[in-house]
Amino acid sequence: MEWLRIRRVSTFTRIPYAGNPVWIIVGQKNKIEQKKLLKLTQELNPISDTTFIFPGDQNADIYLRFFSKSEEINFSGHGTIAAYFGIADENLIKLTEPITLIRQHTKSGIKHLELRVKNNKVERVTVLIPVPQFLSIPIDIKSISRILGISPIDIRETNYPVAAVSSGYTDLIVPVKSLEQLMDIKPNFQLMTSYCNRLRINGIVVFTMKTFDENNTVHMRYFAPTVGIKEDPVSGASSASLGCYLLKNRIIPQQEMTRILVEQGHSMNMPGIVYVHINIIKDQILKVSFGGQGVVTFEGRILLPSGSICTR
Repeated sequence: MEWLRIRRVSTFTRIPYAGNPVWIIVGQKNKIEQKKLLKLTQELNPISDTTFIFPGDQNADIYLRFFSKSEEINFSGHGTIAAYFGIADENLIKLTEPITLIRQHTKSGIKHLELRVKNNKVERVTVLIPVPQFLSIPIDIKSISRILGISPIDIRETNYPVAAVSSGYTDLIVPVKSLEQLMDIKPNFQLMTSYCNRLRINGIVVFTMKTFDENNTVHMRYFAPTVGIKEDPVSGASSASLGCYLLKNRIIPQQEMTRILVEQGHSMNMPGIVYVHINIIKDQILKVSFGGQGVVTFEGRILLPSGSICTR
């Protein structure tokens, strides 16, 4: 029998049980069958994802694999944040104050991260991502409003466009007028899944410029039923796409370096904050990253399945 170390981390927050919870499981060898990792994920029944952490190699400092309840996925922003708060005692990486630079190997390739370190502890994780791309796809506001259960007027009267943005995952970004309206949205997930599959998009970001905390920039909710997540409490990559959308459409002032604070999770009583940093010159986005904090809420061990298994 092989036991693996396991922790649960609340990400994009310093408050236990807020933000986006992620299970992380630490393995000492990289060659664990995908079926076994998926079986563990399904047994844990996560709200969003589970992150499996393995030692790095000559090309990277650490190796991460991400699973939803239905499949292995290329990348998870909150799964990445969780990893570095969950391996504090594992000696898998060497921390250097005040900044530790990390090369992270995932299914989507090598990603570069920055860990803010104080007193030999990670204070914040920042992930550099490819510059999101704005896509041209057919957009039907009437269909979107029917999916969200709101009037098309509530979208059009914002005077902001509906847009498709890809940062590895492709999201449709939809504005609404008020925070109250955003909190009241109850999507038709059957219609949403069909619509997203037809357009080959992963999820829908719905946002308003009204916020619970006046120090934050924007409030958003993220729905991604096509990957098995009806609503994600806090999404890092989608926050970065939203930040680029806000700058591209001059909804917020363009500066050479812009920090955007994206609040999420209030609709699920799991509030969190994503820090988005964007370098932009003359309407050209040059560099994009997102980051956040985390706190461990559980730790223990879990038994790795042995032999042949069936996944449900």
